[in-house]
Amino acid sequence: MKTARRNNRITPMVLTARDISIILSVYENRFLKRDQIQRLHFENASVFACNRRLRKLDEHHFLDKLIKPVEVGSHQLVYALDKRGADVTADALKIERRKIRWNRANNRVEFLFLEHTLGVSEIRVCLDVALAGRREELLFYQRGDKSHLRRISMKGSKKKYFVVAPDAFFGIQTGRGKYIFFVEVDLGTETLSRFAEKVTAYKRYWKSRQYTEEYGFNNFRVLTVCESERRLANLIQATGKVGGRQMFLFTTFSAMQNDGPLGSVWLSPFIDLPTSLLE
Repeated sequence: MKTARRNNRITPMVLTARDISIILSVYENRFLKRDQIQRLHFENASVFACNRRLRKLDEHHFLDKLIKPVEVGSHQLVYALDKRGADVTADALKIERRKIRWNRANNRVEFLFLEHTLGVSEIRVCLDVALAGRREELLFYQRGDKSHLRRISMKGSKKKYFVVAPDAFFGIQTGRGKYIFFVEVDLGTETLSRFAEKVTAYKRYWKSRQYTEEYGFNNFRVLTVCESERRLANLIQATGKVGGRQMFLFTTFSAMQNDGPLGSVWLSPFIDLPTSLLE
């Protein structure tokens, strides 16, 4: 992944409240594309205004601009945190600088890892946009890391354990209560049998009550977002074969982007009509 060259002739800038919000969004998601930043922070502004401000933040080392190659058309710009952005993040969060999980070397990642991370970011961006101005609110949103990884004992199986390793974990507060979700981003790189193991692991994680003991919630649902209708159908079929039901919801990135993650865009095994997250 290439880093874009910076202009040596840099004009001064003063950070605004929006600039700080942008920096924090990039930190929370690790990587964000320009269009994702625009949807979050430039809803009523032009693409030109968004690009101009991001260029400033890059030139002054608050953000690190990466060039993401594409098969057709022009390249896409992706933004990560840079040194001064890490300083701003620590100050905004009122924590010690050393506790900011950032190193510039970590901005150099393989293409598939970047694609996957941007997929997770897309879900967060769509959630934030959908919840803006609504009575429901995001209780928490955590990117998946080692702290969420669980080995689930599989007695009677050929394997000693299956792994639960969500890409994200979040909750929504509504007038009816709390809704808790694990997230899986599927780019079609793993086999359907491996995905079925994930389904079985999540089921046992819930049935064992281990989840409740660790997080304090009684129930959760698993959201899987994939790239195509064909993959969507295959994942739903694989889930149904191992007994996965309404606990598992599926959609595509395009459906989520068009109608929002809170819309009736989610499918589940043995259910004919799309449903909403909050039903």
